[in-house]
Amino acid sequence: MAKLMTSLTLCSGRMTHGERRVAQRLESHLGEDCLIWYDIPVGREYRHPDFVIIDPVNGLIFLEVKDWKLSTFQHIDPQTVTLLTAQGEKQEQNPLVQVREYACATVESLSREPKLQQNTGLYKGKLNIAWAYGVVFTNITRQQLTSLSTDGAVESIFPRALTICQDEMTESVSLSTFRSKISGLFTTRFRPAVTPVVRDILRQHLFPEIAIRTKKKSNQVCRVMDLQQEVLARNLGEGHRVIHGVAGSGKTLILLYRCLYLSETTTRPVLVLCFNIILANYIRECIAERGLSGKVHVYHFHDWCANAARKFKLNVSREGLYFDNCFDALENAVNSGAVTDSGYDAVLVDEGHDFDQRWLSLIARLFDNTTRSLLLMYDDAQSLYRRERALNFSLASVGIQAQGRTSVLRVNYRNPCRILNFAYAFSRDYFESHHNQELPLVLPEACGEEGDIPDIELCQSEAEEARRVVAWLKEQHAIACRWGDMAVVCPTRYSADRLTVLLNQHKIPTAVSFTSGDKKAYSHRDDVVHLMTFQSSKGLEFPYVAVINASFVHKAAADESEAIPALYVAFTRATRSLLVTCYKENSISRQLTKFAGVDLLGQPDDYA
Repeated sequence: MAKLMTSLTLCSGRMTHGERRVAQRLESHLGEDCLIWYDIPVGREYRHPDFVIIDPVNGLIFLEVKDWKLSTFQHIDPQTVTLLTAQGEKQEQNPLVQVREYACATVESLSREPKLQQNTGLYKGKLNIAWAYGVVFTNITRQQLTSLSTDGAVESIFPRALTICQDEMTESVSLSTFRSKISGLFTTRFRPAVTPVVRDILRQHLFPEIAIRTKKKSNQVCRVMDLQQEVLARNLGEGHRVIHGVAGSGKTLILLYRCLYLSETTTRPVLVLCFNIILANYIRECIAERGLSGKVHVYHFHDWCANAARKFKLNVSREGLYFDNCFDALENAVNSGAVTDSGYDAVLVDEGHDFDQRWLSLIARLFDNTTRSLLLMYDDAQSLYRRERALNFSLASVGIQAQGRTSVLRVNYRNPCRILNFAYAFSRDYFESHHNQELPLVLPEACGEEGDIPDIELCQSEAEEARRVVAWLKEQHAIACRWGDMAVVCPTRYSADRLTVLLNQHKIPTAVSFTSGDKKAYSHRDDVVHLMTFQSSKGLEFPYVAVINASFVHKAAADESEAIPALYVAFTRATRSLLVTCYKENSISRQLTKFAGVDLLGQPDDYA
């Protein structure tokens, strides 16, 4: 069975009966490695063929579907078709010409991608993928189509090889017969296999919205969503939805895709909420890069409460913490019925694991399950704030009705295997004993490259630690040639005081993100070493990450192990190399040094 990337249920409103039958037949009769998209804009020109198929054996296929009946035909020629409709005669473009134009324009674009070109031989530089197109007549049999002309002229207008008729796509048609018909759409013997690597390059060019891009100015694509991520992103549906994903599983990427979709389908703006100020800034920049700032508004939660308080002219107490008072005023207004509509058609909550029970309850009431969309994304392992209370309740208890509509992302794409395995091996005991029993503990699955062994160093002093970090940053810069690919994360702003002085002495450009103002000024595009706390690094990633003062434990901590969740977050920011330093001896430093030089490979569950 082939994989249908677009849900038939979600497409029911725009799918004709014939298109549904075609989708069902393609899904049931093509090979299991075939991928099928229905009515998805292709490329940056937003062409709309009815179906696009990637067949690993044959190549790329475009299909146009027509539910016309024989009785409606008035005239056909190579360019046009005249139909008799309830509104009179209507002239349309010949569907074979239409789908050929889709195919040729797309293939021309694909041919410019060097990775899809032939490298040697007579056709060097030409597209190294076979492609085909065809028309499916869902209500016309082969005999009826042939009867449109008595002199056989119909064969030149709708060739047998390029058309599929009603009786050739019934449920009773054998798999081999149907596959032969699809294979027969190809007019040449040239059929290079479409490998998974080539398939993903094709997906990237056919559907640019699923591309995952680097932070570099060149905006170079480093990979695309995997199939699970794409299917999930395309088929979330309306109402309340929940995604439970491990660190690095692409939650924020799916959120951005969902923003793109909702911005095109909703009347009013879309709201994005998260807890981390820097992450809100990062998402806001990503939204701006896609030209969606007018339709998608991004806030960290407290900033949104303050904005809503001003918008609805609420009476906010000036005593105590202003942002908390803004939330109280908004909650009271919703409870009293003074505010019933947020002004948005959809809300997407990132970092849901850090949201208070009352916050989620307020959001759920403003975005009810019947008229507005709510998407909550979380990873209980990354909960850092109010950990004793964070998600220590069922989602249903706060009004998020997502039973049967919760998806789990287990695969970590961000971290090399050695870094992920180290982070999880270091943290696993804590997570197993502290996770919310209402929610499953999701074990991350590694799929990245092996990567470098994390460099773990116990220094003699803070000064030695600063010198080691500066030397390491210079070493990585010699490789990366870009300071913006590096971050230093620390438990508190004071942990980086001595390091900041030394960075300035060595004229290494830095951006410090410790105060609220610093965080709001954060830009992932800047070519500087980013300094931030463990908490502020959540949701971000950098090729090279130094985690300093890793043995720090807050004075108010009841147990030294309370530092572990924040360290797990910090470790999993690194996409290439990780340095971990500390200069205080305690249970954390002793646990860290156990992994110094240890070569962790395999899957995370191999290491306890």
